[in-house]
Amino acid sequence: MYAVIETGGKQYRVQPGDILQVEKLEGDVGSAVKFDKILFASKPGAENSTIFVGKPLLSGASVGAEIVGQGRGDKILIIKMKRRKQYRRTQGHRQFYTQVLVTSVDNGSGEKLALSDADKKTKLDSFISYLAPKGLAHTPKTLGSRKRLAAQKAGNKGTAKKESAAKPETAAKTEKKPAAKAAKKTT
Repeated sequence: MYAVIETGGKQYRVQPGDILQVEKLEGDVGSAVKFDKILFASKPGAENSTIFVGKPLLSGASVGAEIVGQGRGDKILIIKMKRRKQYRRTQGHRQFYTQVLVTSVDNGSGEKLALSDADKKTKLDSFISYLAPKGLAHTPKTLGSRKRLAAQKAGNKGTAKKESAAKPETAAKTEKKPAAKAAKKTT
């Protein structure tokens, strides 16, 4: 038995035992999810196959699933350029996804097909999620010299203090120079 479900603005053909990647759903890994927007269900058979078509949805039909992965997909680069106009823009995007294991399909007329515990265990043992977990937010670089940035990365606060102490000395030298020039003009 299989069904066509709608989630995240997309349609998916599912049957018990399928692992699919959908737009982000709320929930932790291991929690159960129920899809109620069922558009189509079918029970194939050798002689008599049964088809259930919703207008637009099947009433009473549902698909049960378990969340097996949460995270972000691969980065997509968006590049805009207009030639001879010196216009270039680059932007990146990483979409949040949820990976689910379909555990049961109910067509709404009382027929239900569920995944056995042994099959579920073998599916989960062979499953590897490539979604990256959400990390810390990006912190922009601070303005300043390369030496100061290197000192901040290394954690050497002594180097940063030496540079800040050097700046007032240069200011003191510039104050002495105009006084020396004024003395030359008087002679």
